[in-house]
Amino acid sequence: MSDFLNDIRLIVWNEKESGKLSEVPGDLFRNGKKSLEEIQARIREFSNPLSEEAAELLDQYHSTRETLNTIIKLRLKKILKLAEAQIEERYYDKDEVKLMLPPERAMFDAVCREIGVCRDTLMGETAGEADAVKETLKEDHPAEGSTPFDFGEEAFFEDEGPVAPAAPEEKAAAEATDRTAVVLMKQDVPGFMGLDGRTYALEEEDIVTLPKGNAEVLCERNIALNIRLIK
Repeated sequence: MSDFLNDIRLIVWNEKESGKLSEVPGDLFRNGKKSLEEIQARIREFSNPLSEEAAELLDQYHSTRETLNTIIKLRLKKILKLAEAQIEERYYDKDEVKLMLPPERAMFDAVCREIGVCRDTLMGETAGEADAVKETLKEDHPAEGSTPFDFGEEAFFEDEGPVAPAAPEEKAAAEATDRTAVVLMKQDVPGFMGLDGRTYALEEEDIVTLPKGNAEVLCERNIALNIRLIK
């Protein structure tokens, strides 16, 4: 088990034990993304994706990813409680707010503003109440550049750099065909990570499209049968 996985499991324990946000490294999720990429690269080095070593790395990959998302979920609940306290009581623990990561703080500010506006709208009150909340936030935390934040499955794992323009449909289809093969499974196969980074758990008589390297290994071992699709 990696040191990084042990470290983030300790963070999960701290978050569960404490009613407040715990202090986490500012580069926690950046290092998490790097760790996941390194594990994927090591898995792709195995010629046999069904080997015991590859299976152990796959388990480590899923454990790391799930633990990181658990941290996000635990901290999200606490941040929402802080936002509720700010709206209802006009008070929140400033020291705890300082423990938020920049994307978390951006979300906290946005939630406070939107809750205030929504409540005032529903109650038919003037905009003064919502403005008061905004002013309180400004006094404690001067406005900064907007920070995108997403608590979905891909939270904190954003791809960096410009996105390349999509290739024409026909070219993309041809390239995909060159890199993959359609096979018929002759027996069940436990979960493994393909060369494309996807996880496959296959059963007998499944017809599936696999990366060519994985398909060749399965066919060589008489586990699958290569199928040529004729249009």
